Amino acid sequence: MISPELLFTFSAAAFVVISIPGPTVLLVTGYALSTNLRTALLSILGVCLGDAIAMTLTFIGLGAILAASSELFVVLKWIGAAYLIYLGIELWLAPVGSEQSQSPDEHRPVKIVTRGFIVNVLYPKGLAFYAAFLPQFIRPEYPAVPQMLTLGIVFVVIAFCVLLTYALAAARFRATMTRPKVRRTVNRSGAACLVGAGLYTASLNRNG
Repeated sequence: MISPELLFTFSAAAFVVISIPGPTVLLVTGYALSTNLRTALLSILGVCLGDAIAMTLTFIGLGAILAASSELFVVLKWIGAAYLIYLGIELWLAPVGSEQSQSPDEHRPVKIVTRGFIVNVLYPKGLAFYAAFLPQFIRPEYPAVPQMLTLGIVFVVIAFCVLLTYALAAARFRATMTRPKVRRTVNRSGAACLVGAGLYTASLNRNG
């Protein structure tokens, strides 16, 4: 069983870590700025699913393997970086007319959720972070699985709340913008953020 004090410490640490802007925050805010809040919420769902899968993989040992294997880290790093840059280029080239004129495929829930999921899972620092961070809060004298489940749920709930806050702020900012020229600027700002996140991912190393 996890004590309230330990759970509070974990929650505080998780909040700080999640609040630091990274690829997933930039993805969600980019969607909120360039499309609408619904799309951002779907991307948050994908990110949270990615968190759940990443933590599960960590619990079964993949996080430790990733932290020890430079080859696997590099592969995931470049795949994740390339995907983020691709999303940034796609957003940069997106039309800025009415939402009805945009491709319906771009607003398919499955596609948006999948994007959030992929961006999160392909972020190699995530798995390495979970492998280093989560075990510190597992008490060996108690069954591990219930503790892992509790920590995982708490982390995902905090991630959802933090990302929702970012999305609401970005959506409110977007609501004041209706002119195509301004929309184009917003789209390209979001695209630059995504490309920047991709370049940041590409620059990662296991020790940095």
